[in-house]
Amino acid sequence: MKRAVAAALLTMLALAACASPLAKAETPQQALDAAAQRASQLKSAKFDLQGSVKMTFPAQLGAMLGQSGAGAGSISLDMTGTGEAQFPDRYHAVINAKMSGMSIATEVVVANGKAYVKNPLSGKWQVSDTSGITSQFSQPDPLSYEQLLKNVKSIKNLGDTTVDGTAVHHYQLVPDKDKLLAAMDKAAVKNPQALAAIKQVLDSGTMTVEVWFGKDDHLVRRVSTDADYTIDLNQLLGSLGVPSAGSSQMPAGSSIHATAHVVLNYHDFDAPVTISIPTVS
Repeated sequence: MKRAVAAALLTMLALAACASPLAKAETPQQALDAAAQRASQLKSAKFDLQGSVKMTFPAQLGAMLGQSGAGAGSISLDMTGTGEAQFPDRYHAVINAKMSGMSIATEVVVANGKAYVKNPLSGKWQVSDTSGITSQFSQPDPLSYEQLLKNVKSIKNLGDTTVDGTAVHHYQLVPDKDKLLAAMDKAAVKNPQALAAIKQVLDSGTMTVEVWFGKDDHLVRRVSTDADYTIDLNQLLGSLGVPSAGSSQMPAGSSIHATAHVVLNYHDFDAPVTISIPTVS
C-alpha cells in the first residue's frame, strides 16, 4: 500500500514537472508583446549602429543634385556609429560615413521633432524638420523599434540564441504597413505631403525586420532592418508638392530604387544620459 501511494506521488510530481514549463511558455506573439511593453518602459539606452544604403535614380535627378560624370544617378553609403537615446523622442549619435571614396564624420541630435546635424566641413550645426520624407528614411532611427514591435503583420521564430552572453529570442517580423503608417510621429501626421510621400514609399517595396530580445527580461538587444523600394519619382515629387511642370519634371516612368540594411545593437539600459540641443549657427 505504501509503495502504491509513493508511486502515485512520484507520478504526480513527474507530471507537474513536465507540465510546468509548458504552462509558462510564451507564444511568439506574447513574447513580442512583452518586448514592446518593456520598450515603452525604458528611459534610456546606448547603441552601436552599422548600415548601408544604395540608391539608383535618373541621371537628370543626379545633375539636379550636383552629380556629374559616370557616377551620376547613384549613391552608395556605408556608415558606422555610436550613440545614446532618451526615450521616447531624443537621441544623439556620432556617425562615420563613407560615400564616393570619401569618409565623413559628423554628429546628429534628434529632439522635439527636429534633427540637428553638424556640418562636417564647417563644424556648424544645422537644423531641419524630422517629419520630411528624407529625414524619415535616410538615417537609422534608434527610437523607432517600439513601433516596429507593436505593428506586425507576421512573426517567424528563428530560434533562440545568445547576444553578448544573454539568452535571447530571435524573430523575423514583417511590419504591418498600414498600422506602421498610422503610428508615425505626430509631426509627420500633421504634414499631409510628408505623410502621403511616406505612404507611397511603404507601398512601393518590402521591409523585413529581425529582432533579438532577452528571454527573461524582454529587453531588445539588436534590431536588423532590410528595405527594398522602387519608387515612381514623379508620383513622389507630386506627393511632396513639387510642381509637375518645369525643370523638376522627370521622364515618365522614372524611378528611384533604394535598398538599405541597418543593424542597431542596444546596451547600457537606463544608464544616465544627457542629450543637449545644439546651438544652431
